[in-house]
Amino acid sequence: MKHFVILFGLLFAIGTQAGMIELTNGDRLEGDLVRLDKEHLVWKSSNFGEQWIAKNKIKNIQSSRPLKVNGSKSPCLVQAMEGEDLVYQCESSARIRRASLLTIKTLMPYEDYKKGAFVHRGRLNLWGAYSRGNEVRDEWNLQTEMEFRRSDFRHVIGGEFARASWNYAPAQDRWNSRYSLDWFLAEHWFWYNSLLAGADPQRGMDSYRSLGSGAGYQFFENQKSALSLKTGAAYMDEQYIVPQHLEEFATEDEFIALRLATDFRYAMPWGVGFFHNNEVLQSAEDKPNWRLKTSTGLSSMILKRIYSEFKVDYWLDNEPQPTRKSVDTRMSLGVSYKW
Repeated sequence: MKHFVILFGLLFAIGTQAGMIELTNGDRLEGDLVRLDKEHLVWKSSNFGEQWIAKNKIKNIQSSRPLKVNGSKSPCLVQAMEGEDLVYQCESSARIRRASLLTIKTLMPYEDYKKGAFVHRGRLNLWGAYSRGNEVRDEWNLQTEMEFRRSDFRHVIGGEFARASWNYAPAQDRWNSRYSLDWFLAEHWFWYNSLLAGADPQRGMDSYRSLGSGAGYQFFENQKSALSLKTGAAYMDEQYIVPQHLEEFATEDEFIALRLATDFRYAMPWGVGFFHNNEVLQSAEDKPNWRLKTSTGLSSMILKRIYSEFKVDYWLDNEPQPTRKSVDTRMSLGVSYKW
C-alpha cells in the first residue's frame, strides 16, 4: 500500500505538470510549454517532441505549471484564452489579468526563469556592386544583428561595415556598432538603454558616439502588424573631418538631444512584409538642430532562412557640416540569412 501511494502521488504530480494546447484548426496537443520565441510558441508535445507553433494559430492554452509572464516577478497560472487574450493570475495579486498572446514577450515555466534560461536569434545581410568600363565602381555592405533574451531582459548587438570607391579614388569606410538593453516592466511598457559608435566620412563624421535611455511602449502586435514607440534622451559626442581651405571650423561637438522613434511592420499576402522605422533627434542647445532618419522597405522569403530585402534609407540634417548636403538617400537590394 505504501508503494502504491508513492506511485500514485508521483503520477499525479507528473499529470499536473502536463498541459494542452488547442489550435485554430481544432487540433490538440498534450505536453508542456517551453517558451515564447518572437512570433512562435515552443511546445514540447508528448508524442511529437518540440514543436514551433505560430502565435496566431493558437486558440487556447491549458497548463497547471507556474509560469513566468513579463512584467510579473511572481509565478502566474494560466486560466484560459479569450480570443487573442491570455487570461492569467499571478501569486502576488488577486487581480485577473488579460494580455494579448501576440504582445507578450516572456512566457516560460517559472523554474526555467529562475535557472536563467535564454533564447537567441540573428540576421546577416550582404550586398555589393562591382563595375568596370565607362563606370568604375567597387562597393559592398555587410550588416549583422544578434538578439539574446533572458526572462524580461533583451540584449541586441548589431553592426555595419561598408566600403565604397569610385573611379579608383581611395576607398571610404563607413561603420557602426551598437548595443541595446530592453527591460520589459509590463505587458506593453519597457525601459530601453542604448550605446552607439561609428564613423561616416561621406557625411563629414570622423567618429561619433551616442548614449541613450528612455521608455518604450508596444501599442499592438499581432499576426499582421506591430507598432512600438520609444522616447527618451541621448548624449551625443561627434568628431568632424576638417574641410580643406576652411579656417574657422568646429572640429567636435557634444550635446544632449531628445529622441523619438517608431517601429512599424505589416504582413502582406504571398509572404511579403513591409517595414518602416524612423528616428528624430532634437538637440537641447540654444540654437537647436534636428535630424531625421528613416528606413522603409520590403522583405520576402526566397528559401528557408534566406530572404531578399529592398530598403530605402533617408537622412535629413537641418545643419549639416560645411561642404556637405543636408539630405542623403540610399537604396539597397540584398540577401539576408536569419537564424
